[in-house]
Amino acid sequence: MTEARKLSKALKDSWRAFPEAWTHMPDGRLFDAGPLLNVAESIIRCISKSSVVNPQTNIFPVEKDHKVEICKDHKEIGCTIDHISHEIMFNICKHRSSHSTTMAVLELLGNYSWGMKAVIVLVAFAMSYGEFCLVLQLYHENPLALCLAMLRGIPNKKELACAFESCSKALIYLFEKMVAATKCMLDFEILPVQYLSIDYEATASMKTRMHISSYWVMRSAVACTSQITSTIYERINPVTSIWELWSLVHRISYIHYHLQREFDSFNLRIEKKIQMNLIHLFGEVHNDNQKVLSSLLALKNDFPLKSCSSADKVGVDVLRNKEVILFISRPDISLEKLLLILHQLQYDSHIENRAYDIVWVPIAKIIPWSHSEKNAFSLLADLLPWYLLYEPAKLSLSVIGFIKDVWQFHDDPVMVVLDSKGKVTSLNAIDMISIWCDSAYPFSVTREKELWAEQSWTMELIVDNIDPLITHWMEQRKIICIYGSNNINWVRELTEKMKAIKNASVQLELVYVGSKDMEITKDILSTVISENLSNYLSLLKIYFFWTRLECMKHSKLCLGYKPDEDIILTELNSLSTSSVNKGWLFVGAGTSNDILKLTGNQALELLSLYDVWGEYANKFGIIGAMRKALSPPIQVCCSNFTIIPHIEHMSDKPCVCNICQGFMEKYIMYKCNS
Repeated sequence: MTEARKLSKALKDSWRAFPEAWTHMPDGRLFDAGPLLNVAESIIRCISKSSVVNPQTNIFPVEKDHKVEICKDHKEIGCTIDHISHEIMFNICKHRSSHSTTMAVLELLGNYSWGMKAVIVLVAFAMSYGEFCLVLQLYHENPLALCLAMLRGIPNKKELACAFESCSKALIYLFEKMVAATKCMLDFEILPVQYLSIDYEATASMKTRMHISSYWVMRSAVACTSQITSTIYERINPVTSIWELWSLVHRISYIHYHLQREFDSFNLRIEKKIQMNLIHLFGEVHNDNQKVLSSLLALKNDFPLKSCSSADKVGVDVLRNKEVILFISRPDISLEKLLLILHQLQYDSHIENRAYDIVWVPIAKIIPWSHSEKNAFSLLADLLPWYLLYEPAKLSLSVIGFIKDVWQFHDDPVMVVLDSKGKVTSLNAIDMISIWCDSAYPFSVTREKELWAEQSWTMELIVDNIDPLITHWMEQRKIICIYGSNNINWVRELTEKMKAIKNASVQLELVYVGSKDMEITKDILSTVISENLSNYLSLLKIYFFWTRLECMKHSKLCLGYKPDEDIILTELNSLSTSSVNKGWLFVGAGTSNDILKLTGNQALELLSLYDVWGEYANKFGIIGAMRKALSPPIQVCCSNFTIIPHIEHMSDKPCVCNICQGFMEKYIMYKCNS
């Protein structure tokens, strides 16, 4: 029989004597075990870093910045820990076996869960061990420590220090293994009921392993305390103590290995079922969004969300009967991408009765999270006006896999929209929000198609909502000229000619919008500002402008529009491929779809000929006059005519011939209806 099988058989045999139903009656009481366990680890860490048992050492080497926080409501648990410490010492002094002492402790801790029992016993042991080591270190120099040592019956002999020194390594290593096993138990116990109920068989198997593990952690802690007292009072052979401690190290290591393997197997079985459940879940019809949101966000946490308005932990019930936008991104998302969404939505977390809410779901590139990703998340978590995952690292791996495989999340952020019933209405509403802001509500593919059906290629579509001043100009029906170039000489020449036209009392506004190359744009923009060449967008708004145009292209292509069949997509592609070195100029007015695009020398030459075409401005308008100047001279007289019914406010607008593309003269015709 192998050593592992012998140990396994010994564990099972010892467990048969353990009356679970009699000693284990948890009443649901909970406390924050993490800080207490950290205190215990800190005690042992301080002992391991110093020669605490060396009588020549006078200074206790605690790190300067070493801080330990204990749970706020620690009075009751502190009394319990002190009681358990004394109970262990009492039983050991009565020479009772480790099993009997452990059973007595279990009787006192019957109302706690298995993980909590182990934490209390470990903290009690660390407290007793720390007190002994501290008194042993100081009683040669400190009268108070000497008095305490005398009352405790600690002999003042050098060989005692040597005995402690020889077994301390094994004892500290054993404690580390016990803590590791206890943390695994705590990780299981903090899982909410809905996660455990996914697979009852796997949960039952894990609980059985927990019972055994918790018992042996407590029994090992009792054995450690027994070894310490035996070394002090009975002066047994240290070799015997060391052998027993290393034997316990081997046993607890074996227990922790199988406990962790059971926990991993449990998680794997649960995750597989979650993956299958998610696929079916989104194919079903629900009464509200709670089942969907719980399966996505609340499998491992009953209160998975943080409310940015109150900073409280809340459950998914706060999103009941609302449209929910899941903003899924990397924790270290670029601020520019985030600011565009915030700018477009103008989202206020304090508004009540809003029809929709946004939840930030950060997903790391690798598991576990990197230090930089944790820092980035902490920074943004305090800035965003949305709900967000309180502990995103606890998001189920199956949910992450579902988001990546089904919702196609990779590196670029997406905004998945769920209606009030939990149905997915859009796999990515970022394009819609970037283009139309809140006007796109409800954010669905159907709504996106409707919005595009209403749009035409206008200046309002190109620059809408990017800058309030431009919006104001459009409301005043001013002619707006936007331009971009990476050639500062072209920029200077263009702006000089435009100023000459404006000086001739022509109402137009010139705005520099840069290019997609933000580094070059930054240099050009600084020159435009310093030399007061024209109006301009800020560097951030220039980024917004070009990102929004890219969103338009992406939205059109995703909906199936083709560049050779759609005028807006054609113009967007043309703008993207325009030579930024030569420069380009767009001239338009508000909602009018009459937009003129000029590039490079063509723009400069046309503006130079203002004296020629300017006389037509009053008759045809600025854009109409420019088009007339660009039209080739007509070699053959065109006799085409078009009859257009009279419409109020339309009689003064120029009409273009659909044959020669020239401007048509206006005649008035009267028709008798009698």
